Amino acid sequence: MMLPEQSADALGIDVPALLAIEEGHRRIKPDALDTLADLYRYAGTQALRRLLAQHLDHAGVVRDQEPGHAERLAACVDSATGVRWQSTVFLPGPLQTPAYAQAVGEVPVTRPGAPRQPGGSAVYLVDERVIQRSSDDAALMAEQLERLLSLLDSGTDIRVLPATGSVPQPAGHLVELHLPGGPVWARPGPDRVDYCATLGFAEAITNSLTGTDPGFSSEALSRAAAAHRALAPSPRRAPSLSGNPPPPAGRPVPSSPRRAP
Repeated sequence: MMLPEQSADALGIDVPALLAIEEGHRRIKPDALDTLADLYRYAGTQALRRLLAQHLDHAGVVRDQEPGHAERLAACVDSATGVRWQSTVFLPGPLQTPAYAQAVGEVPVTRPGAPRQPGGSAVYLVDERVIQRSSDDAALMAEQLERLLSLLDSGTDIRVLPATGSVPQPAGHLVELHLPGGPVWARPGPDRVDYCATLGFAEAITNSLTGTDPGFSSEALSRAAAAHRALAPSPRRAPSLSGNPPPPAGRPVPSSPRRAP
């Protein structure tokens, strides 16, 4: 509930300078970070100070492995005007239900749904073998896939990369964020987020997108959901997805007509 003029006055700068900091065009100093964190009642100041003090390593990476790294990435995703998120091992973080995130060993982030900024764009690419993954809890996977179908019906752009595709995919998560200060690439993991500055990731995502088809994506999600529903035991068992490797490429999945929206 503060005016920009009040925050700028607390920092001893003018409003344009404050906006430049907020938009990533001006680097914030540690003492200014402390002032803003106090004004905005943010508790993770020490983690941000340590992250601010880091420099790019030899691979052009800054690593955030402080507590709250998943929440900080989620804030970046929500602030981006464009998001391209590719996953080849687990489902993209913004699409995960809390139960799925817990089962695969990732940090669940409470959110109303996949981000779709006004005037912005978001696309999520998923390897087909991820949604075909067999597990000890088919009911959990069926529930997660039903959520993906619901998001797809509501307009979220979810693309499934065919398991037989010829384009090699980088393992894990690959996230491209279009932030006010410019594009940033991230590789989130269970215990950290690596922030990178490389156009190679953008090329990899673009190559993946060229091999997807919205019609195939919808059908692939529907087939996988039907297959897991057919395998779901009753009553539901405890989740355990993280230790099961994806099935071989091209593994057949029982077909099922798309459910009614």
